[in-house]
Amino acid sequence: MADYRQYFQAVLRPRSEHAVEEFFALSGRYSNFQKETCFIRYLARYDYKGVLERLGMWEKDDRARQSGYVYVPALARQPDQGALETYIKLYNGGKWQLPFRFENRILEEAFETSFRETLEAFHRSRGRAEESIVRNFAVKLLFWIDQYFPRLFVSTQKISSFPKFACGGVVKLPEYLFLCLLYRMGCDVLYVSESQDVGLEDPELLGLSVVVEGPDRPPRPVVVSTPVSTPAAPPPAAQQPARRPVVTPPPRRQTSSPPARESRQPMPYEELAKLASSVVMLQVFDDQNQCYKTGSGVLINSSGYILTNFHVAAGGRYYGVLLEEETEVFYTNELIKYNQDLDLAILRMEKRRAPIPIYRGPEPLVRGQKVVAIGSPLGLFNTVSDGIISGFRTVGRRSMLQFTAPTSHGSSGGALLDVYGNLIGVITAGFDDGQNLNLAVDYQSILEFARGLL
Repeated sequence: MADYRQYFQAVLRPRSEHAVEEFFALSGRYSNFQKETCFIRYLARYDYKGVLERLGMWEKDDRARQSGYVYVPALARQPDQGALETYIKLYNGGKWQLPFRFENRILEEAFETSFRETLEAFHRSRGRAEESIVRNFAVKLLFWIDQYFPRLFVSTQKISSFPKFACGGVVKLPEYLFLCLLYRMGCDVLYVSESQDVGLEDPELLGLSVVVEGPDRPPRPVVVSTPVSTPAAPPPAAQQPARRPVVTPPPRRQTSSPPARESRQPMPYEELAKLASSVVMLQVFDDQNQCYKTGSGVLINSSGYILTNFHVAAGGRYYGVLLEEETEVFYTNELIKYNQDLDLAILRMEKRRAPIPIYRGPEPLVRGQKVVAIGSPLGLFNTVSDGIISGFRTVGRRSMLQFTAPTSHGSSGGALLDVYGNLIGVITAGFDDGQNLNLAVDYQSILEFARGLL
């Protein structure tokens, strides 16, 4: 498709309260199998919920659906286990077969070329050549094509209905590349986020889209009166150009601030033990696909990021992740970040679970404070024990908590919690010659290390 970024940068305002309406009003020209296409990243700020509501209203319109307008709150994460094999077969070790076809041969060739370029862009941006990583991305791409292309390209002979795709949710490299694929195929694309932009730093890829920012203040309340009498007929079309309606969202309600930590009641141990659903057991595999050690990890955000020890993750070719209430093992080779001095590392998996919040004060931790440890000592999955903070130590650069809750080999990377369910430390070490002498990297080191990923 034709590159018209400069044209749309001139048409779109850098700040707009009505980006949705402006997006749907854009209609690029189409000739000789080329279409003017736009790709917008809209930072909605205060009006995020209102924007999503307006997008939902457009998507419900019958004419919009017939024209190939699609809105999803977030891209579908992954196919279920039964469908996964289908997409793996479609990928066929790199000899892929696309699940959607255009009747027009020129469009079909453009589709095949764009798909190949999207795989190459992923490989180039990641800078890693592991076949399993490329395959996982290709499977996602094929799944999204199967989900959304039939709804967007209602005509496979000629793109004459000007398809538009809008989405919210978290967009990182795989999601962004799929949006780029849509853009290359002549689909207008709108990505809406509340405050954070897409999660990548590749200037070449980011250059395919245009940033538009919402207002930096809440929308003003609007009072709409309903006329009793029949409204006058609108002027003829020749005198007044047709405009899309603007739906103004209601003002955001003010919510009360969450109660301060001091006003909350400590959680009973039965409730604290339920947080084990956000603590994982890690299997570390070598180049011969053998699991040669195990450890623990803690989910620290809703995007599948797992905090563990560096000494647990070090040397692994890939990792198996065991979760409570799941019968299958989830595998990943994504080591996102590590720091040997702090003995911390972060892995990422595709499976999503609620994270454990990291303690942020306001009161400092004190000796004698009750704590709960959750880990997988000696491979005993998610064992829960309790104790107290018995001291504060400094080991190299690490600020450590000494605690008495029993741990053993395999607990490393597990969670040390306060009685309010906050993560105050990552279990790191124990002394075999001492009784209940255990150490954890404290929350301040964790916050420093995980800055930007929480």
